[in-house]
Amino acid sequence: MKKKVYISVPISGKDIIEVKILVDIMKSRLEFYKYTPITPFDASPDSNASYAEHMGRDIQALLECDAVFFCRGWKDSKGCQAEYEVAKIYGKQMLFE
Repeated sequence: MKKKVYISVPISGKDIIEVKILVDIMKSRLEFYKYTPITPFDASPDSNASYAEHMGRDIQALLECDAVFFCRGWKDSKGCQAEYEVAKIYGKQMLFE
């Protein structure tokens, strides 16, 4: 069975089109390695949702995955840092770009 992996990527303050392109690239790479990737855009597709709603849905998706893939720049993102701490607390496998 394929492992589900959540993609943690900096989004706030970034060009959303560029982030989506990056996420698609990472998704393809992870699929090549036989993972089933879950992105923040999969977890929380409503562009009108508040930041808190997005983070809640992202954390829920992360907890339902076997591993978390952290994209470059994650250390500079509060959301990614929160996802890192949750992944660490719950013993998720962590992969880094």
